[in-house]
Amino acid sequence: MSTEPPSPASQRRRQCVAATAAAAAACLAPVVVFLAVLVLAPSLIPRLLLRPHHVVPYVASAELRLMSFDPAASALVYNLSAVLRFDGPPVLYARRYTGVRAAPFYAGQELGAAVALPEFTQRRGGGGGATLPVAWAGVQRVTPGRRARSVAAALARERAQGWISVKIAMRAAQDGEESDFACLLSFPVPRKRGGSGSGATPVMFDGGSCADAVRGEF
Repeated sequence: MSTEPPSPASQRRRQCVAATAAAAAACLAPVVVFLAVLVLAPSLIPRLLLRPHHVVPYVASAELRLMSFDPAASALVYNLSAVLRFDGPPVLYARRYTGVRAAPFYAGQELGAAVALPEFTQRRGGGGGATLPVAWAGVQRVTPGRRARSVAAALARERAQGWISVKIAMRAAQDGEESDFACLLSFPVPRKRGGSGSGATPVMFDGGSCADAVRGEF
């Protein structure tokens, strides 16, 4: 059974159809792009304006009253407070901050549960930042063995150096978009008046900025 080759007229019709389809696609492409921009612009423009200016908190002040390790209980005993500030540049529209939480860490060990902080709104044109005091105190058990030895060794080393480093991890959702932050604080070793080193006399941290952090602390 043999097939006849397409006639020249049939070939010309096919070429004409292909050329017409290509021309139609070329004409419709700008229209599709224009419609996509109209649909997406209301949601994309605020995000583009938001990302370069999202508010990064800072620690206005902090106080460490106690940080010690109890080897018998395999636990950290701690007493820490801080004043957190959220201040941002002038904005074109009000921004709502929700789901604000903060938790302290020592040597990678979380000290208690994260504390939920009040929601707030940054007003249009600037202002409306928030001052959020927070405090943590208690006993945090550390898994016995390698983990407990690592935390105890870190605390002994820092006491010998005269400084104790604590991290405050924070999370906040700005207009529904969550961000994580890490605030690194260094305190002089708190000591009793007699110099025993048990941490009865509070020591202050004069303030410092926080930085964007990788998700996963909470």
